[in-house]
Amino acid sequence: LRDRSILLDVAVNSINGNLYPVWQDVRFNNIEEVAFSMSTDGGFTWSEPIKINQTPDDIALLRRQAFLPSVAVNGQGDVGVTYYDFRNDIDGVPVELADHWFVYCEANCSDPASWVNNELRLTDDSFDYVPAPFAGGLFLGDYVGLDADNTDFLAFFQQSSASDPADGYFRRIIYTP
Repeated sequence: LRDRSILLDVAVNSINGNLYPVWQDVRFNNIEEVAFSMSTDGGFTWSEPIKINQTPDDIALLRRQAFLPSVAVNGQGDVGVTYYDFRNDIDGVPVELADHWFVYCEANCSDPASWVNNELRLTDDSFDYVPAPFAGGLFLGDYVGLDADNTDFLAFFQQSSASDPADGYFRRIIYTP
């Protein structure tokens, strides 16, 4: 699997100027997971990085990997993040089932508890990652992104299938906290 593990995505809150970066990080469980930090002073100081992907902790370690995060802030100041994970993969089946997820925080986003129970699956069904194009590893591309309008979030992401190795999808996330 090839991803953009050395890159980050960042969003700015237009209401208060807070900065919110997300990136892949192995500091939590020695696997790639989604890290989040925030700055309330223009980037001079940062909150301690926290893990925000909601991949269950009671599944096999490699199924808990979370990757390719994107972040956005809506017009109300709510923070949303998308990412992929393998939580629905099945052992013993020659596929690597993945899904794309959205998680959000309304307040106190530097507290991990603010992200709990705030998750939405964006893929209709788990998809097999194995047909993804090979470019130094299975690579859907880094053509994922998250944007927002006044209330909703707008996600763009790729899925692979036998008929299309990197098909693009768009989801409007009707945001009603």
